[in-house]
Amino acid sequence: MAPLRPTGGRDGDGPAEPPKRRRAPWLGGLQIAIVAVAVIAAFFFARAPGADDVAPSPHATGAETAPLVRVIRPRRSSTVLRVAATGSVDVRNHVALTPQVGGRVVRVSPALRAGGAFAAGEELLVIDRRDFELAQESALANVAGAEANLKLQEAQSEAARVNYSLLKPGERVPPLVAKEPQIAQAKAQLAAARAQASTALLELQRTTFALPFAGRVAASSAEVGQVLTRGQPFGQAYALDALEVVVPIAPDDLARIAPAVGRGAAVRVGVGQGLAESAVPARVERRSAELDPRTRFATLYLAFADGAHAPVPGTFVDVEIEGPAVADTYLLPEATEQTGGIVWVVHDGALSAVAPRTVARLADGWLVAAFDAKDGVVTGAVPGGREGLAVEAAPAAGDD
Repeated sequence: MAPLRPTGGRDGDGPAEPPKRRRAPWLGGLQIAIVAVAVIAAFFFARAPGADDVAPSPHATGAETAPLVRVIRPRRSSTVLRVAATGSVDVRNHVALTPQVGGRVVRVSPALRAGGAFAAGEELLVIDRRDFELAQESALANVAGAEANLKLQEAQSEAARVNYSLLKPGERVPPLVAKEPQIAQAKAQLAAARAQASTALLELQRTTFALPFAGRVAASSAEVGQVLTRGQPFGQAYALDALEVVVPIAPDDLARIAPAVGRGAAVRVGVGQGLAESAVPARVERRSAELDPRTRFATLYLAFADGAHAPVPGTFVDVEIEGPAVADTYLLPEATEQTGGIVWVVHDGALSAVAPRTVARLADGWLVAAFDAKDGVVTGAVPGGREGLAVEAAPAAGDD
């Protein structure tokens, strides 16, 4: 029979141990959560103000302090609206330099060069006059011959009338006897000769080339010794009064200065082009008949009051167009506008909201229709501002 083995320890020398219980898996997580909650609570109570640190409520003390606001007192005025825009100088039309007679050039003025300026009627070019002087002398000789022929016909007519009266007293002299057709023919020949003489004189005068306006030369190929052909251009020029400023303008700005035609304007050349800034007076001469299909802008055309001081074509310029004068307006600083397009006015120590009518937004402020400003218009934001809020008003800097 086999011996019995003990059920206790391995070596069979001690009592048997009870089996160990397994820990629940959620117990560790619960402990970590408890520790975290304790840390957060300690942090919160450490930052909480003490009883001595809590500010007393103004309602509890009954000593509410009225906020200080800065106010201005706007002045009623009549304001002239102006519109600023950018344009470019252009030429309405160029004039072709075309001689009315042909011939060899014998003299060219220094003004007849690209960029040259000339006065109205100034001699710019002279064509050889000799052929035209000979033509005029020939025409004058024809006039003299026609005059002599007329006198001869008239003398013969008078002699024929006398002879006919002696032969047939009291009878009317026939036209052929009186040489009336011959006299009429002689008069016509004289008129034609005089017309030819006038033409010859006119062509002689046209050997001196000039233009009837003051302007500048855009291009010219005329040189001494060159043979010019009648009706063949040799350059281009433009009149000073043909210079204009082309200004694209938004419909809103156009409405602000309506009617635009006839409005005065100031044209300035920007310093960015290397030129000193200068103002040249101008006026709106006309506007485009339709809007640009891409930009939906209209176009204004400005004429210079004095083209001699106008910038050259192609120059970009800044334009300020003067609009109508608007009466009873306030020019307010932008800082007076509150949320919602209102302003705060102070009345009997409290705020009151006013929604003024906007006339225009200008570079130097907000132009509105005049309203009752009470004790002043608040400038700057008012924290917690509301209708009826009690405030203490003080004049803004620079407002008297």
